[in-house]
Amino acid sequence: MQIFITMVFICHIVPMTISAFSEQVETLCKTIGSSLQSYRINELNQTQELMAARIGISRRTYVRMEAGDPTVKIGYWLEAAMITKTMHAWESLFTVNRTLFDELAMTTEKKPRQRATVRRKRGL
Repeated sequence: MQIFITMVFICHIVPMTISAFSEQVETLCKTIGSSLQSYRINELNQTQELMAARIGISRRTYVRMEAGDPTVKIGYWLEAAMITKTMHAWESLFTVNRTLFDELAMTTEKKPRQRATVRRKRGL
C-alpha cells in the first residue's frame, strides 16, 4: 500500500521550469514583445511571416520575440528596431552622456612627470 501511494505522489509532481533570468527581465521582455506585436499589427499592418522575413528569421523565432522570450538573440531585436524605427531607443541604452568639460578632459592628456636630474661632480 505504501509503494502505491509513493508512486501516485511522484506522478503528480508539477514540473517547474527554472529560468536563468530575473523576474524583472522576464517582465520587461514580455512588455517589449507585446509592444512589438502591437506595432506590427496597428502601425505596419503586417503578418508575423512578413516581419520574420524582413528580420531574417523564422516565424517561430519571431513568435518567441512577441511572446517576450529573453533568449532571442539581441541582433534580431536590433533588426526589428530598425524596421519599427525605434533604433534610437536602443542606442541610448548604454550611451554615456558627457558634458563639454568631460570631453575637454579627455582631449587634454597629461604627460607623465619626469624627475629632475642631478648633476654629479667629477674628479673629487
